[in-house]
Amino acid sequence: MAEYESIHGTRVRYLTSDPTLTDSSTEGQVWYNSTSGVNKSLVQIKAWSSGGNLPTATNNNGSATQAPQSTALSFGGGATTSQTIEYNGYAWTTSGNLGTGRFVLSGAGVQTAALGFGGYRHPPGVFENATEEYDGSSWTAGGNLGTARASMGGNGTQTAALAVTGAPLSPGTQCEEYGGTSWTAGGAYPVAQQSIAVAGPQTAALGAGGISGGPENGSTLVCNYDGSSWTVVSGTIPNGQNRAAYAGTQTHAVVFGGNINTPPPAGPGTPGIVTTATNEWDGSTFAITANMATARQSYAGGGTATAAIGFAGDKNPGASNDTEEYSSNILSPRTGVWAASTNLPGTRDNGSVSQSGTTSAAYYAGGSNPGAPYTPDTPTIEYNGSSWTAGGNLSTGRISAGSGGTLTAGLTWGGFQGPGVGDNTNTTEEYNGTSWTGGGNLPTPQRECYGDGTQTDSIFGGSFGAPNVTALKYDGSSWTAISNLPAGRFGAAGAGNSSAFVLAGGAPNKTTLEWNGSSWGAGGDVPTSPLFAMAAGGTQTSALFYGGEGGSPSGLLAGTFFYNGTAMESRSNMTQSQSTDNSGDAGSCLAIGGGSPAISVEEWDESAAGTATASTLTTS
Repeated sequence: MAEYESIHGTRVRYLTSDPTLTDSSTEGQVWYNSTSGVNKSLVQIKAWSSGGNLPTATNNNGSATQAPQSTALSFGGGATTSQTIEYNGYAWTTSGNLGTGRFVLSGAGVQTAALGFGGYRHPPGVFENATEEYDGSSWTAGGNLGTARASMGGNGTQTAALAVTGAPLSPGTQCEEYGGTSWTAGGAYPVAQQSIAVAGPQTAALGAGGISGGPENGSTLVCNYDGSSWTVVSGTIPNGQNRAAYAGTQTHAVVFGGNINTPPPAGPGTPGIVTTATNEWDGSTFAITANMATARQSYAGGGTATAAIGFAGDKNPGASNDTEEYSSNILSPRTGVWAASTNLPGTRDNGSVSQSGTTSAAYYAGGSNPGAPYTPDTPTIEYNGSSWTAGGNLSTGRISAGSGGTLTAGLTWGGFQGPGVGDNTNTTEEYNGTSWTGGGNLPTPQRECYGDGTQTDSIFGGSFGAPNVTALKYDGSSWTAISNLPAGRFGAAGAGNSSAFVLAGGAPNKTTLEWNGSSWGAGGDVPTSPLFAMAAGGTQTSALFYGGEGGSPSGLLAGTFFYNGTAMESRSNMTQSQSTDNSGDAGSCLAIGGGSPAISVEEWDESAAGTATASTLTTS
């Protein structure tokens, strides 16, 4: 065996304690811990976690297999033959139906540009050659397959897809390529198969597993496609995994769940075992990695080899509505949980809050009683981490005002005063922990101009009513106009300050914008429909967005998203759907009021990302 030094270029370190492990640059690092007397190394963290359930249990459904984990697409299936549903990272919603309902069909593409093809229709009991194209809302007819069949391996894009093998009556070798309007013959698969896994694009695909003979005779074959011909490679997939879901590329893929061969002495033709197994391909070999929580076959999935998703399927017996998400990372992912905190002393809704306060030092000012909607209140209540007590009253009662600051240096601006009193207000008030005093007025009366910041440095964009492009910043004495938003909106949520701010959600769109102190630019969007009246807190590169309006049937939402400065990451849902108010930052905050009942308070506690796991090395 080669020595570690000759492979890694350095000697194994002799340490009294484990080193700080912060990023992927330390992957594979080996050291000797003299205190515990063991050799240790840094390894990847690989695990499955639960996602949002599908509205209906189904199996043999198609999917857009190259879709990102948070934008998966499911269509057709045994119990929902024409239904199309979209995933946003935490929940599924229905969309336009397939033109031809069917199951055991295949798919390719992404949520906004997908392809569904083949399958079986019963009644009348026929194999389909129909192809349909999806634009994010509806399906239209595309070019028919040359051979009607089901149980194919499918992947690629809407304009460059693969349909590999399949079963009109018995496994086949057919391979067809879609060019955006029609299918043409590709290179034949080396062995007649059905229910194989196909990962990667049309010109560089991986084929693995499948059924090659009698009932559940799973194949261990692995092949590569170069755009014209298939080649058998030396690696094999364990236990002839078939009817599985899959994600990734020709050089890095995962195949998960499905059916595997029964161990000896049972032989070919013996019904296999529904499995939780996940196998990871590195371009030459498959290796077993983290098991799924639920064993199932004949289901769908997508994503990448490090961020995959599997959903629906047959649990044998019975169809499933489960969704599971796979993560493979050097560093542990951020995790967090919502828990009930101390309720408000009375029902309140749409008040001003200490945006940058803590969970043990927060204020809630104004708002209204849901029993008397749109009747502004002036009281301020203060939170110490366990109980609420009365603070100083606002000079002007207001609903849906912007706010920022802390318990002892708070800020509120604008808001709704109620019919007959001028509707919206342009006043600004500052809080010192005891009383409110007047600050610099807004140029015009506004409400739902939500933002963030401190008493001397706050910012907001948009306003109520017809979507507004207005954006302003506060310096402790006056409001100043900054560059307008690229497009008008109202009811958006924001986090940060006047030099680094992120704005997300609102109506009429869901796009995320970032302010760098001089201009607006696009950020990573919220993976769901437009969200109105979310809560938000934190900084531009570490923000939490949660709750809001826009869902059904109640109209309120429970989704939680972490913004890392580039993209939105899904987090655990709130315990109840609510249009809420915020106090705190991305790691620790309060969701105050806005639910049913409107006295509820929830507290978020999130671990920071970046914890790496060291494994003990053993000998055998």
